[in-house]
Amino acid sequence: MKKDTILRDYYNTVAYSRDHLNLLNQKRKRSRELLEMFTKEGLNPFIYGSVARGDVHKDSDIDIIFLQLIPPYQIEIILEKYGINNYFREIIMATPTDTLKLYIYLNELESITIPLSKFDKKSEEFYDFGGKVNLNQLEDNLRVPGIDKRLVLIKPTLEGHEEYSIIGNEHLAAKQVNVSIDLINERKRVLLKREKHGRTGVFLKRLLDLNESTEVVLKKLANKKSFVRKKLFQK
Repeated sequence: MKKDTILRDYYNTVAYSRDHLNLLNQKRKRSRELLEMFTKEGLNPFIYGSVARGDVHKDSDIDIIFLQLIPPYQIEIILEKYGINNYFREIIMATPTDTLKLYIYLNELESITIPLSKFDKKSEEFYDFGGKVNLNQLEDNLRVPGIDKRLVLIKPTLEGHEEYSIIGNEHLAAKQVNVSIDLINERKRVLLKREKHGRTGVFLKRLLDLNESTEVVLKKLANKKSFVRKKLFQK
C-alpha cells in the first residue's frame, strides 16, 4: 500500500515504539530550534503536519507556516542572522483562487511558507486540518489531532495515537480538528481526485535565483499578470 493511499472504513490504534519516540523527539527538537529563531524576533510561526500530530517517519518534513503577512526580506534577514543562507525559494499559487505564497526550502525536509497575499478563513483552516502547533505547545510536548493525505484522522493518545478514516465521519472529523465541514469536504474532493488522476501541476510557480529579491519578482509578476496584482492588493 502506498503511503498516501486513501483509506476507507478504517480504524487502528498505534502504540509508539522507543525508536518512534526518539525520532519524534529529534524532529520536535529541530522544530523548536527553528521556531525559536523567529519567535525571538517577535513573530509567531507554527509547525504543521505529522510533527504536530506525532505520526512521523524518517522522511517526515518539518514545515513552518506564518499565518500573518510578513515582508519576505524580514524572514531572510533572520535566516542570515542565524547563519542559514544555503536555501532556495519559489513563489507558488496552487490554483487561481489560492493564496499567493513564498516557499523557502532550507533543505529536502525543512521548509518555510510565507503568505504573500492575505489568507482567507478557509486557507487558514487548511493548516488546522493537518494539525499545527506553536513554540509554546512544542515546549509543553503537546500533540494535536490532524488529518493526513490518506484522509485519516490522527488523534493523539498517551501511548501513541488512534487513526480512522474521515470518510463517512466528516462532521466528527471537523469537530476534532476545529475546521468547517466545507473545508473537510473540499479537502476530501481534492485528495480523492488526486488518488484517481494523480497529482496535477500548480497554477503559478516561479523559482527565484539566489540574487533575486522576492519583492522585485513580485512586482514584475504583478505588472504582467492581473490575477497576481488582484491578490496582492485585495483587502
